[in-house]
Order: sequence, then C-alpha cells, then structure tokens
Amino acid sequence: MAISNVMTKSLVSANSAMKQIKAQQGIKKQMEGKVGVLKAEIKQDSGRGGDTSKKEEELSTVEKKATDIGNMQMDQMAELNKNMNEASKADAEEQRKAEKLEEQRERKRAERREQLEELQEKIAESTVSVDGAEVTVVSAPDTKTGEVHLDEVIAPTSASEVKTAITGSVTMDTKV
Repeated sequence: MAISNVMTKSLVSANSAMKQIKAQQGIKKQMEGKVGVLKAEIKQDSGRGGDTSKKEEELSTVEKKATDIGNMQMDQMAELNKNMNEASKADAEEQRKAEKLEEQRERKRAERREQLEELQEKIAESTVSVDGAEVTVVSAPDTKTGEVHLDEVIAPTSASEVKTAITGSVTMDTKV
C-alpha cells in the first residue's frame, strides 16, 4: 500500500516540527544549565553575605523562559499528534476511495471479459451462406501462439466450385 499525498505532506511537516522541537530542547537544556549555575552562585554569594538580588531576578527570568519553552514544546507535540491523527484519517479515506475505484474498474473489466466471451461464443458457431455454400465459422485458439483464429468448414449445397478470397493473416482450412 502506497503512502498518499496527504500522509506524505504530514510526514514532511512532522519532520520539520520535530527538528524545531529538538532545537528548542537544546536551548531549554542550556537554560536549565544556567539555572543550576545561578543557584550555585546565589548559594555561594549568600554564604559570603553578598547581594544576590540581581542573580535571583536573572534566575527567575531564566526559569520562566525554560518553563515557557517546555510548555511550547508540549503544545507543539500535541498539535503534531493532532495533525498526524487527522492525516491518518484522511489517508485511510483516500485509501478506501482508491480501493473502491479499483473495485469498479475490476467489475468493468469482468463485464468486458464476459461480453467478449459471449461474442466469441456467438462467432464460434455462426453459419453464413457464401456463393451458395453454407459456411460454419468455428473459433479456436492456436495451440502454439494461443491466438484465436477462424477455421471454416464449407459444405456446398451444389456441386459448384467455391472460391475464397482472404486478406490479412487468417488461416483457413477449406473442405469441399
């Protein structure tokens, strides 16, 4: 089963979104590292009795940014999941339509085969009159090539000679 255009586009979009999420994850890890450094510096500075207010503000800002990035990633993952589910449903619908179309085509092919068989049966035993002779046409496949050819059995109604003119590549056995 082939992947539909809908699913292909969704996969390309998902790949792009995942790259963006991974880049954000790298930035978030850097911020979390900075949070750890700031906490250690604040602890060290407060142990010495120094002013930690600027580092605490910076810590608060960095923690908020890291949290915001985490929330943004979660939202993007939820959106990605939703889009993939929608694409999966659209893909399934497209596959059903393709299967239904193929079933219709197969029914038409079967109808054509049936019509051809009926026509071949009609041709196989048709009798016509040619210059006063009864001609019976019998259709049978060639044993070597498998192609259908016509054998004609001529039973003249009078003792007159039957002349036959053939054009094309038809094999004919004539019995008088």
